[in-house]
Amino acid sequence: MKITMVGAGGVGAYFGAVLQRAGHSVHFLVRERHAEAIRARGIQVSSGDAPPWQVMPAGVSTLASDIGESDAVILATKAFQVSDMAAGLAPLLHASTPILPLQNGITVTDTLVQAVGKQHVLGGVCVIISHLPEPGRVQHLGGQPAITFGELDGSRSPRCESLAAALTDASVTTTLSDDIYHDMWRKFMLISSYGGVGALTRQPVGKTRSFPLTRQLVQDAMLEVRALAEAYGVLLTEEDVKWAMSQFDAFTPDSTASMQRDLAAGRKSELEDQNGTICRLATQAGVAVPVHATIYRSMALLESLRGE
Repeated sequence: MKITMVGAGGVGAYFGAVLQRAGHSVHFLVRERHAEAIRARGIQVSSGDAPPWQVMPAGVSTLASDIGESDAVILATKAFQVSDMAAGLAPLLHASTPILPLQNGITVTDTLVQAVGKQHVLGGVCVIISHLPEPGRVQHLGGQPAITFGELDGSRSPRCESLAAALTDASVTTTLSDDIYHDMWRKFMLISSYGGVGALTRQPVGKTRSFPLTRQLVQDAMLEVRALAEAYGVLLTEEDVKWAMSQFDAFTPDSTASMQRDLAAGRKSELEDQNGTICRLATQAGVAVPVHATIYRSMALLESLRGE
């Protein structure tokens, strides 16, 4: 398949590299500093104690028009970047090209639908802990990378099956969903809760899950998202909360969420797209979310100090 990977951070660089290594034609649409590094050295992937490996993608460009129509587009930018670049994806799309967004959050699909039309947009979530020490070099921090995705209407389609086969070729645990909104809210419950508490305490997963008070705080935050999802017509069950806590428990002890790392480093974060979105949706629906409100209000100050 010809696959365009939009973004080459910890998520995009990893999934693009393994897809290229599996024999697919992966083109990266990235900013210039990433383009220069990848053109010069390709992408190097390190994972645990295994020897690092390197791959040269089929193409790297800063312009979608240089890449042209693709069999699939995987969107791996930060959530706050989507609205600015969504309209520029048009040169990558033929009549049935799917766009698979992998952002943390639940509003990206609506943004994409407005920009390119519902016929192109899938729903998706990924589970991976990785970061980019420098452009073109990705560090996978542990756990089996996984992607769950599907058509927004729950149907099975040849394009989803083709993309799922490509990801499976690349040793990515892949699930085709017939209720992707449920899966997106479930992931949102996980990432916003453990990431938010991690950002608030400035501690890694191993600390927040082993200390009883912060462990309960993470679970309380999850229960708030469960109630919010129900207000918007998505039923998250007690089993979904147990799943989210099991994922939390499975992360390596030194793991941190990307929002937490960005806030700590003084970079723009996904705070507005995660805990901020929860607070705004909760206000509209009349749902109480005191844990997420505390996280958002506290971290909004830190976010406002960027560059000072």
